[in-house]
Parts: sequence; C-alpha cells; structure tokens
Amino acid sequence: MSIIDLLIVILYMAGLIIVGLYFQKKASANIESYFLGNRNLPWWALGASGMASNLDVAGTMIIIAFIYALGAKGFYIEIRGGVTLIMAFLMIFMGKWNRRAGVMTLAEWMVFRFGNGKQGKIARLIMAMASIIVSIAMITYFAKGAGKFVGEFLNISPELASIIMICIAMVYTVTSGLFGVVFT
Repeated sequence: MSIIDLLIVILYMAGLIIVGLYFQKKASANIESYFLGNRNLPWWALGASGMASNLDVAGTMIIIAFIYALGAKGFYIEIRGGVTLIMAFLMIFMGKWNRRAGVMTLAEWMVFRFGNGKQGKIARLIMAMASIIVSIAMITYFAKGAGKFVGEFLNISPELASIIMICIAMVYTVTSGLFGVVFT
C-alpha cells in the first residue's frame, strides 16, 4: 500500500469520526433525537441509509471476485441476482412508511401493524428476539468481512482491522445516534 492509499484510508476514518462528533449536539437533545433523528431526517436519507445498511464489504468482495473471474459481465450477476432492485424499492418507499408509523423499533412496528392484543404482543416478542439474533449474526459477518478487506489494505491482521473498524463505528454511532448513522 502506498502512502497515498494509507492517507485516503486515514482521512476516511477520521471523516467518519468527525461526522459523528458534528451531530453529537443534535443527537443529545432527547431520546427521540438520538434514536430517530428528531423525526425530521429527509425520507430519501432514511431510505438510502436503510439500503446502504444491507450492503457491506463482503458483498463488495464477491462482486470484485466475479469481475476478476468473469470480466465486466461478472458485475451483472450481482445486479440481476443480488438485492439491487429490492434495495432500490426499499430506498424509495420505506423511508416515508417508517416516518409515518411513529415507531422506534421493529418490535414496536409489530404492535403498530398487528395491534396491542395478544397477536401484537407475540409478534413484538418474536421480532425482539429475532432482531437480537440477526443483529449479532450481521455484526459478526460485517466485522469479519471488513476485517479481511481492511486488513489487506493496511497490511495488518484481519482481527485487528475488525477491532479498529468496530471502534470507529462505535464512536460515531454512540456519539451521534441516528444522525451519524444516516449521514455516514
């Protein structure tokens, strides 16, 4: 890795932290501000953030592998067989739906959708448990993929790269809440 490559990576990581610190004051106003961005983030930003959260470094690596193995046509495998169309739909429509619902979590969405009766409470419990399991699995998967990817660039072990990425993500997420998540 050349010095310019390293400088770009360092500037990017520093930029993430700066964005997190920039939004810290907005996020610290109250719990709704921290978790929901004061409910005034643009719908397109919420949708784009939701789409981006479903894309990761591991997906980038497989696209690169397809392009390397198959040439330019390898990219079309991801567009045709991947989640691109689904993510575009979510980006356009889910931001508005999420804001209108007035809920803070997927578990609350279940009560909003199915009511406050027995069915809604069961759906909320199942969603809460599933969210915990899926979140642990996704964070592990993303950390492992990011560790391999960043480790190659920085010429460090994948484990150390994962720890660095997790720490940076924690700094901007914990300090700025949803504002930092959406705008990074």
